[in-house]
Amino acid sequence: MNEPSHLPRTRLFTAFGTVLYVEPFTGELRHGPIESSPANAFLEPGKSSQGKSRQGQLIYTVDSTPEPIVCYPHACLTVSQSQLQDRATDPTPLELITLERGLLTLKSSGLFLSAIPDGQIRLIAPVCSTWELFLATEDWCTDALAISNESKEAVSELNFNRKSIKSYIVHPTIRAAANRNPKAAKLLIYGYSRWSHGRVYYDLCRNLHDLGYVVDILDWQIDHNEYIAEIVKYYDLFMSALDGIGTLVDIYRVPYDKIIALSHHELDIRMLIEQKGVEVFEKFANYGVVSEFVYCASLMRGVPRVPMVASLGIDYSEFHADVPERLTTVGYGSSMSAKTYGIEWKRGELAEAAAREAGLAFKVAGSTGSQISFHDMPDFYRTVDALLTSSISEAAQLPVMEAAAAGRLVIGTPVGHFPLKAYHGGGIIAPIEAEKFKSFTVATLRYYKENPAAYVDKCCSIQEASKKFDWKYSIGEWVDLIKESL
Repeated sequence: MNEPSHLPRTRLFTAFGTVLYVEPFTGELRHGPIESSPANAFLEPGKSSQGKSRQGQLIYTVDSTPEPIVCYPHACLTVSQSQLQDRATDPTPLELITLERGLLTLKSSGLFLSAIPDGQIRLIAPVCSTWELFLATEDWCTDALAISNESKEAVSELNFNRKSIKSYIVHPTIRAAANRNPKAAKLLIYGYSRWSHGRVYYDLCRNLHDLGYVVDILDWQIDHNEYIAEIVKYYDLFMSALDGIGTLVDIYRVPYDKIIALSHHELDIRMLIEQKGVEVFEKFANYGVVSEFVYCASLMRGVPRVPMVASLGIDYSEFHADVPERLTTVGYGSSMSAKTYGIEWKRGELAEAAAREAGLAFKVAGSTGSQISFHDMPDFYRTVDALLTSSISEAAQLPVMEAAAAGRLVIGTPVGHFPLKAYHGGGIIAPIEAEKFKSFTVATLRYYKENPAAYVDKCCSIQEASKKFDWKYSIGEWVDLIKESL
């Protein structure tokens, strides 16, 4: 890490695509359009940047001469303008607090710097939410490898709206405008930003940033033709589920050799083969699958290129909860029904029938058509005592890992990665055949319903096993997938 005096000045971009600048005639710090705002406002490291917290100050530069900026609740002004108004002229020291995914917030005297929608910048917000988020052009501001433990602990304070911060998706055009050059690669994930895929992509953005990468999401439900060219120039690689390959290469003209193709399920392999043929897999920068099950499915589909396995993980600490005292409610964390090529493969009605026959309540988290935010799933698991999965095909289902971390009784069919997770103690395997699944699950639920002590013991052992499902045990496989693509 460079000494503070040698660190470059940085420009700051707001979370909504504007940039900080000083209005020359008024000396006021404002935020405005990136393309028309003068590049005259910068953040530079403070003298105490090597202390317990990282410090900085805002400056205004004219003819390379820096002038400090003083921040007030009503406005932020240059020192000279503050003098004209008979105000304090001491530059405002700002604590730099690095948040997840390269986001930054600035704090002084218990208040956060806020980008007001009318263009003003004020030191006014008691709580950090969306308008208090910034992106920096220089890596030193948000380098996760150099952030102190004190800075990380600060984010656990009550004056952070964690749900708003987590729910905010950095738009790739803002990241490209900031033009930050990280220590590792710049990766853009083209995919669905909600439900299970959204959860995986959010976690990848967060975990890979901590390892020196810049990783963002390009929502495949939105048209990006207007600005795709500038995005392609900035990011080193694109990653896409196989469902999105056609749009990425045919509509957005992203070169095959800049794409990491990622299979989330055996069915998306079949779809891509039908669209592009098996030879398309040889064109990608790399080809990955999310479980050993999909690895085998790819080979059995006749794909000549052997994929790399990049296993999914969970944030164990986020899902961890107290183990319930007894079994009363069964949860279901996926779509109740899904048909592909005419095959019903979710079979949610089997799970519900088993729960009802065992005399238990049945609660569904949501579905593809009626979703809750994946950020709300930890709360969902706290409202149930068990989780069932009844699919005949999966790849690397998240609910079985998430519910296990929450200390719930997990029962599922032997598909995807669940047999391996159950083998390590993360759940109970039920038969795949419909009637056998139902009878086994009813009997198992009844036993644990009628034996609370055994239920608690089983949930505790499942939760203990789930510690190994944390991302820290699998993120290295994703790093290898990316490195092999460069």
